This record gives sequence, C-alpha cells and structure tokens, in this order.
Amino acid sequence: MRNFALPMVLVASLAGVAPLHAQTDLGDVVSGIAQSLIAQEMDKKAYLEAQRVNTVRGYRGYLTQYPKGIYRVNAQQALVKLGASVDPYPGTPDPGNPPAGASAAQVEASIGLSRTQRVLIQRQLTAVGYPTGVADGLWGSKTRGAIGQWQKANKLAVTGYVTARQVNLIAQQAGDKVQPTPPTGPSAGDDQLEERLLGLSYDERREVQRRLTSLGYNTYGVDGDLGANSRRALAAWQRDENQRASGYLTADQLRLLRRQSGG
Repeated sequence: MRNFALPMVLVASLAGVAPLHAQTDLGDVVSGIAQSLIAQEMDKKAYLEAQRVNTVRGYRGYLTQYPKGIYRVNAQQALVKLGASVDPYPGTPDPGNPPAGASAAQVEASIGLSRTQRVLIQRQLTAVGYPTGVADGLWGSKTRGAIGQWQKANKLAVTGYVTARQVNLIAQQAGDKVQPTPPTGPSAGDDQLEERLLGLSYDERREVQRRLTSLGYNTYGVDGDLGANSRRALAAWQRDENQRASGYLTADQLRLLRRQSGG
C-alpha cells in the first residue's frame, strides 16, 4: 500500500480544489488504474498456479480463464514442452471443425470415423497397394505406415493421419475393388470395443491412470481398475484434446497419452 500513498494524497489534495466534474473524471481514472492493476495481479496469480502444478490441464485452465492474458505465450510454450496441442483460443470446438493450427491427429479425430469406416479404409488401402495388415479398425503402426506411403505416392503431406478429402480420394482409387459395408455413425461404443480389443494388461491400465494423473487428470488411485473416476479423467483429457469424450481409450490415444507424459 506504500506505493499508492503519494498518488492518493495528491488525488485528495486535488479533489479539494478541482471543480466537481474534474473530480469525477479524476476519480474514474484512478478507479480504472486500480481495476487494471488488480486484473493484472489476478492474471499473474493464475499463471503462477498453473506453473506450480505444471500440467496440461493447469496451463489450459489458465488459457481458458485468460485467453489473452499477459502470460498467454508462456503458457502455450509450456504446453508444447509437455507435448500437448495448443489452441489459439481454448475452448471446446464444434464436432467436425478442428481449431486453427490443429495437429494431423486432431484433424482426423474431427472426422469422427467409426470402426466400420476404419476397417473399410484399411481394406481400400490394401487393395490399391498399401497393405495395412489385418483390417480390424485398430490403426496401429502398420496402418499408419501404409497411410504415410499412400500420402507420399500421392504427393501429399506425409503425416500417417487422414483428412476427409483423403478418405474420399482413397475410396475413389479403390473403386470397385472393395465393396463397402453400410457405414455407421461414430459412437462411444466404437471406442469401447477398440479398448477391449487392445487387451490392456493390469500394468498397462495402471500406466494409463498414472499418466493421466501426471497430466492433471486425477483418477483418484492407480489400482489398475478403470472405474468411474478413471473414465471421467480420461473423458476430460479427450475433451481437451478435441476428441470424442467417450471415456474409453483407442490405440492412437494411448500413443498420444504416452507421448504427452514422457514416452
């Protein structure tokens, strides 16, 4: 408060001799300065708290509260170091509309491919000369490699993840070589089935809980039981990553979770 003592004395002395309208204007100026200082202090405290916990959720929380805050760039840089995506203006995007600057994985996730559609794309890629192995809808390293090879052959950016336009192009190239099955809409059931097919061991389930907690999504225990608390934590993480918040883990998400939390 000592820093404000002299200005406040000056304000008080000026108020005694200034006209009424001048006093009002001066009071508005002082009030505005005070409010600005308070806002800056709150911004700083919020960032320091995010820095203290040093988690993806902590920094995203700061950016959500202060999307144009003083420490916005610092928080975004911290997210990059933690292996997380950075949204210019955090928030939950509309399905099918990935945020500006979204990663290739986020763009693919925004399409909302069902497991049936994933199986079809695997069969189509194999038919046009890029074998994906077993067409099971689980896009592991072999399928990602096949997508990358197809992208390179078609002079596209090699990411291993497809866009909506690329899905259509693959289908056009496959033509009548693969007969599609009736498409089904994406649902949490697809993710539930994929997690079951992953066959996570006890140690892997504990690993998932530990990694989620380290990123700021508390599972309230590391016991290998993916119960309600773990499902809520997983759904919150998925939501922050602009993916379907099903609470069930896909193969791609497991790789992303490992990468974000230190490999």
